[in-house]
Amino acid sequence: MGESGAGKTTLAKKIKDDKYKLQPDENTTQGIDVIQWKFLLENQREFQVNIWDFGGQAIYHATHQFFLTKRSLYALVADTRKEDTDFYYWLNVVELLSVNSPLLIIKNEKQERKREINERDLRREFTNFKETLATNLATDRGLPEILNKIKHYISNLPLVGIELPKTWVKVREALEGDSREYISLEEYLNICQKHGFTKQEDKLQLSEYLHDLGVCLHFQDDDFLIKTVILKPTWGTDAVYKVLDNPQVIEKLGKFDRNDLKNIWYESKYANMRAELLQLMMKFKLCYEIPSSPGTYIAPQLLSANQPDFNWDESNNLILGYKYHFMPKGILTRFIVEMHSNIEQQTLVWKTGVVLAKDETRAEVIENYNQREIKVRVAGKRKKELLAVINHELEKIHNSYERLQYQTLVPCNCESCKDSQAPHFYSREVLYKSLDALNYQIQCQNSFRMVDVQRLIDDVLLTPQKPMSESITRNQVFISYSHQNQEWLTKLQKHLKPIIRNQNMVVWDDTKIQPGAKWREAIENALAAAKVAVLLVSPDFLASDFIADNELPPLLDAAEAEGLTIIWIPLSFSSYEETEIEKYQSAHPPNQPLDSLTSAQENQAWVNICKKIKAAVIR
Repeated sequence: MGESGAGKTTLAKKIKDDKYKLQPDENTTQGIDVIQWKFLLENQREFQVNIWDFGGQAIYHATHQFFLTKRSLYALVADTRKEDTDFYYWLNVVELLSVNSPLLIIKNEKQERKREINERDLRREFTNFKETLATNLATDRGLPEILNKIKHYISNLPLVGIELPKTWVKVREALEGDSREYISLEEYLNICQKHGFTKQEDKLQLSEYLHDLGVCLHFQDDDFLIKTVILKPTWGTDAVYKVLDNPQVIEKLGKFDRNDLKNIWYESKYANMRAELLQLMMKFKLCYEIPSSPGTYIAPQLLSANQPDFNWDESNNLILGYKYHFMPKGILTRFIVEMHSNIEQQTLVWKTGVVLAKDETRAEVIENYNQREIKVRVAGKRKKELLAVINHELEKIHNSYERLQYQTLVPCNCESCKDSQAPHFYSREVLYKSLDALNYQIQCQNSFRMVDVQRLIDDVLLTPQKPMSESITRNQVFISYSHQNQEWLTKLQKHLKPIIRNQNMVVWDDTKIQPGAKWREAIENALAAAKVAVLLVSPDFLASDFIADNELPPLLDAAEAEGLTIIWIPLSFSSYEETEIEKYQSAHPPNQPLDSLTSAQENQAWVNICKKIKAAVIR
């Protein structure tokens, strides 16, 4: 990845074929190209890699999140002659959208133009940044070292080397050898059946895995798209970007209709799949249908940058702000797509803002990307309700990024601030912490008056409170794990499935959090309802500050006070003796962690572990 014209495509082609010669008129990548590359490991086994070459133009940045995965090595290519690479932007994107995937910076020193990079600063902030490598892609200087480093890092990714069932490999080979662009779900299921699969859930689990690897695209969470398995991912992405790159659509500021799509997707490979491709665009939040004009769509990335003229009543406004540590591109355009039915007159919308109207109430939502913030102000009869809808939709988008750091900013309501368009703001988290600490007042930093914390929250946010007397029924299994151990969670879920069916047992982990739910609140509710806590213990689990600060304390307290049963599973050798976990019985001998077992031994261990979980639940 990197800026447009940095040399990404040339590097991708030279990785595949080191004899490839730089073309003076090398075309800029439109969207994404995928190049397959194979090389031999030291043990002479063939290693296969998919190189995803991302177009660098800004229009493509918002769609990166749909393709960046944890099973990847990232190469950030920088043109040292232009000095236009924002290293912090790209490293933040990778950190946000992958799980500590390794990243290399490749300096393409065109015309031998050198550029120093402050590696110490970058390394301090980004633990996944491995090293900087210099080359001149015109002369191949430094290319052999880059190839060796890429081979080294990619063959040492955490999930490389995990043995897969032969049936999985056979299905993958069948799909990769199929020349078609896409197949129906029914055809995919038949291919699985032909290669030894019998259960529907196993077939769908495989398609999810292959989707993660970028072998195919299969959107199981979409009732329409689930019916198609896209065998050539670039077939889908190329079609999407053909619309965004179309000169007529650009000239019409993102507006297009079904006739335009017929002209854009005229080739035979697209002709029978226009409905699916349009749904793919909507799935990616790249367009919406204008409610008053069925069959006509808007791609908000192509809207005018100019804010239209409109009047605004500044009296008695409700205001809310969002401040981001790092702001990924595309938050506001996705919000516009989600809220498009409420756009005022379907005209008060532009690239960085929108005015919404609902129930005699108006809301203005504006993104200031350079300040890393979104500001919302609401006027009219039902301000609080509309603000709650806006907050809910933005939270839904925020939750789609696993590690997005941001603050929700609540305005001060003291005499000096309450009618101001520039009040002092408090972090919502700080206000909640203040209440938790039984500190009910906080000082405004504009007027220096003390204000009531609960009123600050209640004035802006709808916060239904549970009655204090409401008793909590503990009736479910809570699984606590590190996201670095996702594959172990999947194995536990698979082995628990028959018990869940037969015993009507409720098992909760954070993958159950619904889009739009407040994730911290969802975790707290699940913790409160847990009868059995299952801890997947590994070095990553013990190193997680979130688990140590938020999940373990209420579980350990409940185990002491209310008889909650804690069962812990040793995934790998770790320093568990240094923690409170040592007091509790492990479900498997810690001196024989699961990752030290053969496949057969591991399956037997899972069966025994699940029996212990079942016994604890029905006790």
